[in-house]
Amino acid sequence: MKLLNRLFIALTVVGLATMLVSVSAHAGGLTFDAAGNLFVADGHSVSKFTVDGTKSTFATGLKEPLGLSFDSKGNLFVSDVGSNSIYKLTPEGKKSTFASGISSVGMAFDRSGNLFVSHDDSIFKFTPEGVKSTFVSGLCNPIDLAFDGAGNLFVADMAVTDARIGRSILRFTPDGTKSGFASGLDHPSDVAVDGAGNLFVTEVTAADASSHSIRKFSIDGTKNIFASTLGAADPSGLACDRSGNVFVSNKHSILKFDSSGTPSTFASDWVSPDKQWEYRCVDSHWPEIVKAGTTQVVLDLSEAQSVPHATEAEVLWAPDSKRFAFNYSPPHAPHTSYETIALYQLRGDKWVALRSPVAETSERTQLAQLAKEHLPKSGYPRRVEPLRDILKVRNWADANTAILYAYSVWVGSGSRSSEASFLFTLNFDPEGNWKIVITHRMSDKEVENFND
Repeated sequence: MKLLNRLFIALTVVGLATMLVSVSAHAGGLTFDAAGNLFVADGHSVSKFTVDGTKSTFATGLKEPLGLSFDSKGNLFVSDVGSNSIYKLTPEGKKSTFASGISSVGMAFDRSGNLFVSHDDSIFKFTPEGVKSTFVSGLCNPIDLAFDGAGNLFVADMAVTDARIGRSILRFTPDGTKSGFASGLDHPSDVAVDGAGNLFVTEVTAADASSHSIRKFSIDGTKNIFASTLGAADPSGLACDRSGNVFVSNKHSILKFDSSGTPSTFASDWVSPDKQWEYRCVDSHWPEIVKAGTTQVVLDLSEAQSVPHATEAEVLWAPDSKRFAFNYSPPHAPHTSYETIALYQLRGDKWVALRSPVAETSERTQLAQLAKEHLPKSGYPRRVEPLRDILKVRNWADANTAILYAYSVWVGSGSRSSEASFLFTLNFDPEGNWKIVITHRMSDKEVENFND
């Protein structure tokens, strides 16, 4: 039991931090510290990437962090909309509450150390001591904020007063004078300013919701398309480093663009830890494993698992890059929904399928199959027939140990309420044969904490 408790705690803290979870349409934020390290709102935590891309977890235990910003002393301020608070994290990671009853996507510090926060129809100003005042009100829906070197505050505002004009970027001088800096935008979200004073804005095109781009505005307001290679995933953070590179995050990756707009992948959950393999899913279709950085297909998952559409599918790599778990939803009849997994291991230069934890899965039998062999007789609800099962590998505890999260849901009247939730610990031998070594039925409180 002590081993189980330690494993459960480690899973809760570490497992959620290793996944780029899509919490909402605007699921994260990016910011740099003075040393050039990149900090990312990452699910329920904040991750830190060094200049060379090495990832570590900086802070955990957050609900839904959206906004990130550093002050001049190296303290990281995090807007956590899940707890409706702004937290202050010291360089050592010590957390304290800076402000309560307020949450925001947009946060930015001015040169005097004052924190500006967008909230509802207003922008609030907090002094370094935490004294709050209203900087401006009466806006429609200010999203993100950024200061330039001259102290001007740029605000992406979602107001539409004229369909021909579209949405705007507003500019406020240090004394609060307001002017329109740019207009004609469809759906601007994140903003960032580089050292030369150029403003970058992520935008979704109204005519094509799958089209995401970065707009670049020079100091005089001249607009250009800086990058149009963001893919279909909603951008969820934008930042500029000291060298003029632009970083943007989406559902699964952090992309880096040099000053000319040439893209590269800075970090990705889709690339194996050894950088040799990559999961690809072109336009949410045809999931496959390719040699990293190429289009050479080494495993066609759409054929192997009969999954032509993989919008919500994901690959979780083992730490040694020798195995991966594929979480996906098989083709099913309309109005039904269930999720299952497939396991693969590298043998030589080929990826081969391992024995599945479930056989001939259907929406109502997966967890029952696991329960039959690995749970006590009272461990599974008697009312099995109306339930649908969701199976997901949540993380790899090590190269030979995967944590499988499985739960049943009763689907009725448009709701999805959990009937039973379990953690299964799968241990693999060198040949890829696995066995369940720990089975744990989760209490309602554990489920609540696990999913927070």
